[in-house]
Amino acid sequence: MRITVQTNHNFYEEAALTEIGLREQFGVRTNRDVEQIKNNLFASTYEFTTENKSLEQVQIFGFKNNRNKLEEDPQLIMKLYAKEHPTEGRKYIIQTGLFAGVLYHKGCQFNISTAYGETFLNRMLNFINDVYIDNQEAKASKSNKTNEFQNIIAYLFIQALEKASVMGLPKVYQTQTQRSHKVRGKIDVNAYLKHDFPFQGKLTTSFREQVYVQEIVDVLYLACKKLEQSFGKEIHRKIHGVYQLLKQSYSGIYAQHTTIDKAKKHSVLQNPMFGPFKNVLTYAEIILKDQSLETLNQKDSLATTGYLFDISQLFEVYLEKLLSRHFTDWYVNGQEELLVYKSMFYGRKMFPDLVMRHKETNEVIVFDAKFKKMRSIKKDVDRSDFYQIHSYIQYYQPNVLFGGLLFPFSQNINTEKAHSKSLFGNDNNVHSFVVDGVFIQKGMTMQDIARSENEFLSRIEYLIAKFEISYGK
Repeated sequence: MRITVQTNHNFYEEAALTEIGLREQFGVRTNRDVEQIKNNLFASTYEFTTENKSLEQVQIFGFKNNRNKLEEDPQLIMKLYAKEHPTEGRKYIIQTGLFAGVLYHKGCQFNISTAYGETFLNRMLNFINDVYIDNQEAKASKSNKTNEFQNIIAYLFIQALEKASVMGLPKVYQTQTQRSHKVRGKIDVNAYLKHDFPFQGKLTTSFREQVYVQEIVDVLYLACKKLEQSFGKEIHRKIHGVYQLLKQSYSGIYAQHTTIDKAKKHSVLQNPMFGPFKNVLTYAEIILKDQSLETLNQKDSLATTGYLFDISQLFEVYLEKLLSRHFTDWYVNGQEELLVYKSMFYGRKMFPDLVMRHKETNEVIVFDAKFKKMRSIKKDVDRSDFYQIHSYIQYYQPNVLFGGLLFPFSQNINTEKAHSKSLFGNDNNVHSFVVDGVFIQKGMTMQDIARSENEFLSRIEYLIAKFEISYGK
């Protein structure tokens, strides 16, 4: 059985399922199938979080160094439960957090997708690291079986391989032998007595030489080739030199499961210089084994398995790049570390998602990025998010101009309803509070998204100019 839900799904129990809903969502017809779903998935509450021990076989990938990981509460991945409604009977509820991907749980495949379509996902992936996997060449050769999760894995693999290969591909010392007129290393006496006596001008010598680890080379090259089949040759643009080296060193033998295991467990990866290749090989394994939305099949496994991606991190980095490229007079930092009450027992760290600091005046603008549903209604602004961003704004006084929450909006933004002229709505407070972001809908093209981005940036420019004019900054 397979069901597709979106990130941040049903957070307020808006779309609870009845028995009829179970049939439609899970694609089952018989009463026996419905009872199986209720008994397997909704007999008790299953809540999966980032600290859930039952998810040890689920790999979670991020897009940045999550420096505040230890400071955060466990993050929701998925929750399944049932509850009685006073008038409508028993309701069955599926909630998701901000992780996209695929989970296999109790014989059911849960595809957690982004709510804004593959084009916006590609836009974020392209924008943050210039890995263009949605250009015309890629579209021409792109397989019909590709999906948004494969796009994410492709991006992560290319990004990780580019960074890991800065120091070169993994090498180990191996003993080599040669028979020639030149002496290199040690003379092999046994070989000399057996083949070269009496002396005929050539000697057999042995020496140690660094060579590429063949298993790792083969796995990485084949992963690159598989991406090329799905996305076109442009996918290799960022790693062209490494790809050519892998091509030259490839053994010509297709990697089997044992080859992948040997590559992942090779002792050379214990060397700190080659440690980053561990992640690269993890992505390569997923690519080679086709462990994606269409082909991963763990229905018979008792353990919950799958692959998840922290889309909220992707959105944060996307906005960080978007703002930093446009506002060249400002430094834009992601996850700036704030130490509060350092000498107190309740001291802790805070990490605002985005801090803009003017290069000359030291003025500050602070934002929190939230990849959550935003329809310009009150309950879409979570209470904890609301109080958190106000704490950040207060921290940066008196240098702060304004701050706010940034969302992917599903409706056009009405600044009269979303931009407060003063903090807390108190006219005695000169700092503004805004809820803003990029307007995104399914079906938008890259050009449409670019226009939405420019409109968002123009609104931020206007707020900066308005504050500086009003208060003589």
